[in-house]
Amino acid sequence: MTTPVTIEELFKFILFLLGIGVLGYLLVFLKNANNLVSQARRLAEKNEKELDRVLKNLPEISESINCILEDSKVLIGQNGPQITDMISNLNSISEKIDTTSDVISDTIEVVGDSITGTANTVKKNVKNIADYINLLVEIIDIIKNALKNR
Repeated sequence: MTTPVTIEELFKFILFLLGIGVLGYLLVFLKNANNLVSQARRLAEKNEKELDRVLKNLPEISESINCILEDSKVLIGQNGPQITDMISNLNSISEKIDTTSDVISDTIEVVGDSITGTANTVKKNVKNIADYINLLVEIIDIIKNALKNR
């Protein structure tokens, strides 16, 4: 026995299979969600004392935060101009340090060049003195030889 299958029946069968698949995924999703909720419940039960302590301290903590914020606003309001002046002073000091470091660098370069020039001059003068001493020694030798020969 063979019965012909119409396209409508085929689509209904495919939709039925897809519905079963979606239902399976939905069951897996619900199982995982249930596990997650049960873990969250166990964690909350385990840390119930700490959570109660934190919840009891929240008003005190928020009051402390508000007090700190108000004090900060007052301090900033009172010291705002001074802070602005300090920042501008720091900027001018850093600019002066920059120019001073440039001047020091230039001075070091000039001093280095001067030392090099002085060293070269001393070297030449020592050479000239050595030449004069050699010349003087030669003159003394000539005079000595001349006196010996007489």
